[in-house]
Parts: sequence; C-alpha cells; structure tokens
Amino acid sequence: MSEASKPQTGSVAALGAIVTGALILQVASTIMNTVVPLRMALEEQPLLLIGLVGSAYSVGFLLGCFWIPTLIRRVGHIRGFAVFASLQAALTLSFPVLPVEWWSLTRFVMGVAAAGHSICIESWISGQARSSHRGRIFGIYQILNRLALIGSQVGIGYVAIQTHDVFLIASVAFSIALIPVSLTRAKGPESAELVSVRLKTLWQQAPAAVIGCLYVGLVSGPLTNVVPAYGILIGLGQQRALLLTAVIQLGALLLQWPIGWLADRVDSRRVLLGATAATALSAATLGALFLSGTTQRDWWLYGLFALTGGCSVPLYTVAVTHAYFRLGRDQAVGLSAGLLFLWSVGATIGPLVATAVMQIVGPQGLLLYIGVLSLAVASYFAMRILTNPIAPEAAAARTPAETSLPDLGPRPRQSEL
Repeated sequence: MSEASKPQTGSVAALGAIVTGALILQVASTIMNTVVPLRMALEEQPLLLIGLVGSAYSVGFLLGCFWIPTLIRRVGHIRGFAVFASLQAALTLSFPVLPVEWWSLTRFVMGVAAAGHSICIESWISGQARSSHRGRIFGIYQILNRLALIGSQVGIGYVAIQTHDVFLIASVAFSIALIPVSLTRAKGPESAELVSVRLKTLWQQAPAAVIGCLYVGLVSGPLTNVVPAYGILIGLGQQRALLLTAVIQLGALLLQWPIGWLADRVDSRRVLLGATAATALSAATLGALFLSGTTQRDWWLYGLFALTGGCSVPLYTVAVTHAYFRLGRDQAVGLSAGLLFLWSVGATIGPLVATAVMQIVGPQGLLLYIGVLSLAVASYFAMRILTNPIAPEAAAARTPAETSLPDLGPRPRQSEL
C-alpha cells in the first residue's frame, strides 16, 4: 500500500495531539524564557550572571541533542514527551525557593528536557504526516507556535510578572501539555534505527547550513535571554520590556513565510546573505538612533527590533532546509539532532558573549554584538556565493512547489522527481 493510500485517521489524531501539546509547551517555555532574565534584572543581578543562566539552558539543550535520541528510540515518543513535560513542570516550581545562584543548574536540566521535546515533536510530525502534506503541516505548526509564543509573552507577562505565581502558571502549563498526548489513541511514530550525521560530513556537504544554524543560535540566544534585561537597563520598565521581547517574535512570525517562500525560488545562501545583511543594518540603525537621542526613539526601537527578529530567527528554517536539500532526508531523528546541536552551540555562546560586551560598553553592547556578528556572517555567505556558485542541476531541482520547511521524509526516488 502506498503512502498516499494509507488510512490517515491515526496520523491526523496523532498530529493533532502532538501539535496541541507542543503549543501548550511553547506557552510554558516562553513564560520561563522571559520571566527569568527579567526577574534577575529587576533584582539587579550582575549581567554576566544573567548571561550564565541563559547559556546554562542552551548547554543543557546542546547535551540533550546527544542524549535524547537514544532515549526516544528506547521508550517511544509518547513516554518520552511525558517524561520531559513532567520534569519541566517540577523544576519550574523550584525557582521561587532556590537562591538565584542555583538557577543556572535548574535551567541546565530544563534545557535537556527542551531538547527532548524539540526532537520528539519534529520527528513525530515527520513520521506521521504524509510526504505530500508534511511541509504544509510544518508551516502551520511554525505559525501557531509563534502565535503561542507572542501571546504568552504579552498576556501572561502583563498579568503575572509582579508575583511568584508566574512560576506556578508555567508549571501548570507544562503539566497540561501532557493531557492531549497522553489521551491520544494513536500510536507514536515507529523509532527507526538511529543514524547520526557527522558534523564533518555536514560541513563538507552544506557549510552554509552549519554557519546558518550557528548564527541563529548566536543571535536568538541573546534575543530570548538577554533582551528582557536589556529593556530594563535602558529604562523601558517591565511592561514595555515585555513588549520589546514580543515584537521580536512578531517580526519573526510576519517574515517566516516570506523568507521561506523566497528560499524556495532562489539559492538559500542568497536568502541567508540578504537577511543577515538586513540584521546588521537594523542593529547599526538602532545604535545610531540611540547615539542621536531622537525623540521618537521608542517607535523606531520596536520596529527595528521586530526587523532584527524577523531577519534572523526564521533563518534556522532556511538553514535546515538547505541541509536536507544537500544531504537528503533519511533518518530524520539523527539529522534533526545534529542541526539542533549546532543551533544550541550558538545559543550557549551568544548570551555569554553579548552580556560580556554589555558589561564593557554598556547596554548598547547588545546592538554592537548583533551588528558585528551579522556583518561577519553576511560576508561569509557573500564569499561562498562568489567562490562556489550553486550547480545548475541543483538549482533546477529546487522547484517552486517545494516548501521552505524541511520535508523530513525519505528522499524521493529519481522517478518521482
């Protein structure tokens, strides 16, 4: 029986369960990612400690990319999802009672669990969706995920930031995420033999994907874990600082689809070049506005930070698509883990370097960090395009019908192309 003719009822049920659970997880994770640095800034904790706590989460995520695939293969997706959600719910309740110096350890373990959720969700969608629908399902999932992120930043943040109840709300959300996944009667995807993708092979076959994933981690780490504190340091206040973090994700939401649409039609490296150059220009413009002290700085601040998020965060999808296009789509769990590992390396380093620069030159060191990094990465992509133009046969294989989001199913046979 072909894939197209298989009954899809179980697949639809399983996809609905995992996507619903994933969206609830996004709400809980966003609350923690926003409130932890914001609370530390309000308590006037050292900038480097704020960066350390943010990087600890990314270190856990990085190591989880090594540990988690084997666990998922052994216990299955549903049990794995339940373990990770329960662990995060329990750890979230520890923040009000632990000294702030211990928060980095707690965030480290939560990062490991978050890696498990990411790998579990991506490979689950890949295993359940038909090849003809997989890209569209990923696209819808990304958009819904971003909406949940923005809504939780604005809604929950405004209501609960003043009290420790915010940690209770996040813990409840982690627990509720278990319900749709645990109640589904559909089976999770079969766990195939795990095949790891060597980073050396990935670098040889798709260096732009390696640099792209690293870059997104290096930028999105500070945008997620440092910007709430940055907003407090430049005098925005709690509500406006939360709004600043929200507009970053709003920009990513609005530009996710256009950037992906463009990547379907031109060389992905050109999209990466244009977006990183735009990010560098946005950071430079923000810096110039702060130096000039323009009276309408607030509107420009929100708009340019939205552009910064919109031109950087969605590039992970472009980089992943480039990797799958160059290496093939077999063994989705192993390849997803390798690419998430690259992202998490950047997200580990980014908050530490960004806060170190801020410690030296002041809060606007964040803009200096993003601008210089984006300019350097844009220069690399320009060099790659000039020295290694895409092969004509590879360009012909990229048709407008393809999605910009990775199709994690088996590579099509030549007769299907």
